[in-house]
Amino acid sequence: MIEKIIHSYVNQLTKEDITTFANKNNIILSNDEVNLIYNEIKKNWRELLYNPTPIFNRIKSQVSPSTYQNIIYFYELYSKKLHLLSNFH
Repeated sequence: MIEKIIHSYVNQLTKEDITTFANKNNIILSNDEVNLIYNEIKKNWRELLYNPTPIFNRIKSQVSPSTYQNIIYFYELYSKKLHLLSNFH
């Protein structure tokens, strides 16, 4: 069920959504970073959900250190929330 919800969200995700989220969290992203994050989410959302380490390793050198730290921070934050949701029946 959770996977279907995530898939639906990813299908509707836009680059503007990423920029808006970053701005609301006082994160400045370059256009290249927005494009990279967008493409990784759109193409590899299942891998991000179940095994994100290879993706994180791949993008680490392609974004600024602060952007990378924010990616990891928000991934961990929302992964915990998702885990709690998936255990809630």
